[in-house]
Amino acid sequence: GSQAGPAGKETAAKSPAAKGSNSESRPAAAAEPDNPHVRTDASGRKWVGDIPWDVFFDDPLAIASNTTAIGGSAEPPPIGNMTKPDGAPAVPTALAPATPAAPAGATDWKSLITMEQIGDETKRIRNHLTSSLQSVGTYNGGYKELQIDGAVIAALAEVVSQHPEDVSWKANARYLREYGSQLRQAAQALGRENYTNSQAAAEGIEAVLAGNVPANAGDPPATRPYAEVASRAGVMQRISKASEWMRSNINAESVFNKELDEIRQESAILAALAKVVADPSYDSAAEEDYVGWAKDLLEAARAAGASTEEKSYPKFQESMNKIKKACDACHASYGTG
Repeated sequence: GSQAGPAGKETAAKSPAAKGSNSESRPAAAAEPDNPHVRTDASGRKWVGDIPWDVFFDDPLAIASNTTAIGGSAEPPPIGNMTKPDGAPAVPTALAPATPAAPAGATDWKSLITMEQIGDETKRIRNHLTSSLQSVGTYNGGYKELQIDGAVIAALAEVVSQHPEDVSWKANARYLREYGSQLRQAAQALGRENYTNSQAAAEGIEAVLAGNVPANAGDPPATRPYAEVASRAGVMQRISKASEWMRSNINAESVFNKELDEIRQESAILAALAKVVADPSYDSAAEEDYVGWAKDLLEAARAAGASTEEKSYPKFQESMNKIKKACDACHASYGTG
């Protein structure tokens, strides 16, 4: 049925484009195409082989070129809100990037200690290293304190690598962590050899905090379990120092009001290190009693810090009682290491 008729002769397939339908009956006088495949049955209906003639459009090209929309607007529906209230273009809702979710189980370090408070603690440790490592004699007189410094530096360096805030040496925190661990291991006994090793570790700490990485620093992993680098005994000794200082020195409301900044600093250190010693990499850290006491210690430390914001000496005293209770209960079962 696709053959054209003789020249100068109209075919039945040609009709006004306005028809656009195959449902109209054709006039009996319309000329049939000169096509041997077209036949007419007894009822007068035309066929092309076994296919009825009237299923074909009169003018297929006219139908194909008709762009009139059917059933409404020719424009595709918008995806989401394509404009803002002020008329400016907007990213389609369906295409807007999703806000990345915080990693499940991640610690909110910023709520426990700010980067500024970490900086104040590292400054304190740097000053102590300078005064303690002037000679073998000064080392011998305070090497056990250097053990604590090493453990705390290692722990805080690991905290910094996970902290949302920034500090100049954050990109090199892994090196600081390793030097802190080395200091803890070096300052184990009296004598020149231990002094020399401790001094080398302290020089590495100083270099990293000053923005430099020593050539012999190696290539430590980006992160390591706390138990591998931060001695729990050293970390807990720093916790004990913070607790004892506040309990012994802040013994009156007048003193409390004068020492708000220092209380805030020691409370933050205590809270952060309480979270560190609760890390599952340490022995017994999964035991119910241990978990409970570590949680009590952390919450009491946060309450002590909050008391400075409220300037409430009674709340500070209450928090100190809870800190002592948690520490005493834990040490009675697990000792100090």
